[in-house]
Amino acid sequence: MAAVAAAFLISTSLQAQMAPQQGGAPGQPHSPEMMESQQRLQEIQQRLGQIQQETFENSEELQERQQRLEDRATAKMEDLGYDPESHYQRMEEIYERFEAGNVSQDEQQQLAEEFQQAQMELQQAQQEAMEDEEFRRSMEEDMRSFQEDLLAAMEERDPETAELMDELERLYSEMREHMGQ
Repeated sequence: MAAVAAAFLISTSLQAQMAPQQGGAPGQPHSPEMMESQQRLQEIQQRLGQIQQETFENSEELQERQQRLEDRATAKMEDLGYDPESHYQRMEEIYERFEAGNVSQDEQQQLAEEFQQAQMELQQAQQEAMEDEEFRRSMEEDMRSFQEDLLAAMEERDPETAELMDELERLYSEMREHMGQ
């Protein structure tokens, strides 16, 4: 359950950071250069994900800080009448079921729908929690601090991190420019 919650918190915050940088017209033809850039972008994201996971797994302090963030978010959602733990638990069960394999086509469809439903309900609870201005401001500040410290720890663990982040930013910029043409 903690893995799903951790992934949810981290991916939500990373999506919020990256959303303004991504975009473009859907269905726009992709040049070979654009496809090459997208492939490199995926490689960099995968490598950064590995570095992040290794760094996180080897830092008890980061794990504890993330747990405190999760606990605050969960408590706020519970205060609003939601039961986020049951959704996290169900999502984890579904993930484990897929990982175990031997899932029929029909069961895959049903599990995917259940996962999506749990995810949507969690997003609704999270959105409502973030409507509380004081809570939102505090969480955003603490998450930004956590992300900065995680990035610093990643750079300390693997010096390639800074170069990868620079290349990632450059690729996003190039892709935005290309999509704007």
